[in-house]
Amino acid sequence: MPAPTTPYQPYADVHKQTNGPGDARPTALQVVEDCGMLGKLTDKTILITGCSAGIGIDTARALYETGAKLLLTARDVPKLEKVIDDIVSHAQHNKTGPKPEAIEIHLDSLASVRKGAEIIKAKSGGKLNILIANAGIMAVPLGKTIDGFESHMGTNHFAHFLLFQLLKPSLLQSAQDSGTASRVITVSSAGHRSSTIRFDDMFWDEDPGAYHKFLGYGQSKTANVYMANSIHRHYADKGVIGLSLHPGAIMTTDLGRHMTKEDFALFGDMSKFAKISKSAEQGAATTVWAAVSPHFEGQNGGRYLDDVGESGPMAAGALVGGAGYAPHAYDEEAEERLWGVSCRAVGEGEGED
Repeated sequence: MPAPTTPYQPYADVHKQTNGPGDARPTALQVVEDCGMLGKLTDKTILITGCSAGIGIDTARALYETGAKLLLTARDVPKLEKVIDDIVSHAQHNKTGPKPEAIEIHLDSLASVRKGAEIIKAKSGGKLNILIANAGIMAVPLGKTIDGFESHMGTNHFAHFLLFQLLKPSLLQSAQDSGTASRVITVSSAGHRSSTIRFDDMFWDEDPGAYHKFLGYGQSKTANVYMANSIHRHYADKGVIGLSLHPGAIMTTDLGRHMTKEDFALFGDMSKFAKISKSAEQGAATTVWAAVSPHFEGQNGGRYLDDVGESGPMAAGALVGGAGYAPHAYDEEAEERLWGVSCRAVGEGEGED
């Protein structure tokens, strides 16, 4: 998909002058309200991965107010159940909607993804309108998943690619039944700018000494962008669109728990970084916008989003964690190459158009 020539950025004005978490930039709930979607998605089913911590909680909290049926995944189900109870008890508008359901998935295991997908299909009755691939890890030491993938790529990309492939029939059928496009939304990051896909040594098997935690993370975040772009290319004409996004710099979650002081030094002037950082509620806003905005009703897919709008190219001197996509974010040849690699890696989707 080509980048939009004139990015649609409805909240551009409040992003011109930022002042850290809690400033004038919208929260996820505000986006639901602005899009007129309070209680309007009672006929929709939404799946969100990674909802026991971080922006997954705030994504689920805002989308619960739409009245949609929510299926939420996490590794720690007891922790997730507490989150669900809190979402329901503190809902501002939805007092009668179905309680979100918790599903255990460990994204470092394809077997766990397969088991979770079967539970999802059973709980959803085969209906799925929106899939949000939110869960992820960041800046971890070199390691491998159960299936032998480098940890970032295995957890952030291959697991979600498999989940999409297994749930694709539900997404396609739901689009046909509802007459509205199904959406697959991958939570990428500005971190995609740090690495393309290392096709020649994707898991650092040949040269483990060349591994750097931000290269590992960056490669997986580029993979998130490519997955969304490829989904749109393959399935938009069948009613399923793909979108990827950068939620923003959010320092209040535990995503960066593996980062050291030296790692944070790479971010440069932390006072400037603090100005662009967001609260978790603000960080979830772009995801929620991708899920509910009429702008994406069967069109405008295959795009990378940030700051609750379509992203433009990265500006010269852009801050780490700031807005803008790298030149390699829209590379159809690389996207299709990764699609084939991913199909073979997870054993699903081979031979698709």
